[in-house]
Amino acid sequence: MPALRLLGRRALSFALVVFVSSVVFGGLLWTVPGAAEKAAETGNASFLDWLVSFWRGVFTGDLGRSYRGVPVHEMVWRGALRSLPLIAMALILSLGSGAVLVLAIGDRLGRLGRVLRGALHALSLCPVFLLGYLALVLFAVPPEGPRQSFAAVVILAMGDGMLSDVLLGLDSEYRRLRERDFIQSARLRGTSVWKHVLAHMALPVAQIAASRTAWLIGGVLVLEMVLGIQGLGLIGYRAADTADLPLLVAITVFVTALVAGASLGVDVLRVLVDPRVRKDRRDLSRGVA
Repeated sequence: MPALRLLGRRALSFALVVFVSSVVFGGLLWTVPGAAEKAAETGNASFLDWLVSFWRGVFTGDLGRSYRGVPVHEMVWRGALRSLPLIAMALILSLGSGAVLVLAIGDRLGRLGRVLRGALHALSLCPVFLLGYLALVLFAVPPEGPRQSFAAVVILAMGDGMLSDVLLGLDSEYRRLRERDFIQSARLRGTSVWKHVLAHMALPVAQIAASRTAWLIGGVLVLEMVLGIQGLGLIGYRAADTADLPLLVAITVFVTALVAGASLGVDVLRVLVDPRVRKDRRDLSRGVA
């Protein structure tokens, strides 16, 4: 099936991106003074030996031990359990807030609406690390607990232009969709247009979410160091500070897989919800035949 071939190519691209990331970042870290000697102590005499050992560990679930003696996969999993929920909740909060603001403000409030948009954009442009420090100083966010997680989610959903970009993207797609002929026809007939709007907004929303995933991951890595959250960011920083190369490479490849996986998820959704993709592929295959 053409759709399956398309998804197969996307999955292959995903695998190549993740593999190349291990080669590039692993090669860079291999040049760090003392890295080759430490790798030789674990039986990896060359970079190729290390690369084969690394991917064997990925598929067997055993990435060896970090230089501190802790299993690498356990540390990556422990950090992911702290970081990924923050990223997911921040993405949901940002998309939900953006959708509510687009529908609530729209063109209804006139000049006041433009002022509110400007204020939101200005606030959203604050860097994540600055918002994190303000949360510590002004709101006395504790070093752990639900208040810390809540503050992290709100900061990630807003800072580094996150809310601003989501709001602009959703507003642009919603305005474009309102001008489509089938939406105008549904309005003239007096029928509900929301089922059409929701169906056609699914793919743009997924594209916006995927495009912001990398920003959120970068933001959470910085914010964890500010707030002291024991996630991938803080663990990765300590790994870099102590030259814990096996752990650092594992975290880097894992983060690369998250970003590439978000793009792959959009491609899967596009095949599922956009009949034009399947139609174009079928027409192409018939023309070739």
